[in-house]
Amino acid sequence: MDKGHLSGNITYLMGGASLNDSLLQSYRNFHLTMQSIFLAIGIMLFISIITFKDFLRLTLLFILLLVVFTLSLTILYKMKRIIISRGEDVNFWHRALLKAEQNVPKSERYFTMFKIYQQSRYKKSEEHFLKETFLSETAQIDDKDLDMLIERNLGYTRKILDGWLFTGITIIWALLFLFSVSWYLFYLHTLGF
Repeated sequence: MDKGHLSGNITYLMGGASLNDSLLQSYRNFHLTMQSIFLAIGIMLFISIITFKDFLRLTLLFILLLVVFTLSLTILYKMKRIIISRGEDVNFWHRALLKAEQNVPKSERYFTMFKIYQQSRYKKSEEHFLKETFLSETAQIDDKDLDMLIERNLGYTRKILDGWLFTGITIIWALLFLFSVSWYLFYLHTLGF
């Protein structure tokens, strides 16, 4: 493969990776914005529920909270699947880029060097091994090798946003809903229901 074609191939792969990473960030931003709005509405409804003493208003607010709660969690789990899937798309482009860089001199494997840098932050002891595996002129990498740079130790941000954030939002909603149900049942009990 000539150098011009190889350079164009790497540029194309970097464009694909950048586009998919940009889409991933957009989906995350959209999702966080939506969930923030839903949680704000949920908190306002909860405050209204514990404030009002009128049975009809309280019941309507509780039903509205139930609708917002259901809508929020439905969107949360659908968006989680979309975001995880888009993350796998980013991984696809990163794999292809790492493979393509194996055909250029090691001093020009910038993306590979960056991925080694990322991984060595987690396990400094593996830095030499990763450099030998990916930056030697004679290395033959396979999918298992690529997993060392792509799948293992996904970035800290990705772990937080693709895992803990969804769990955290679910826990907040569960607590909010549990407190609302408890208050509503308590109120019904004081009315003699």
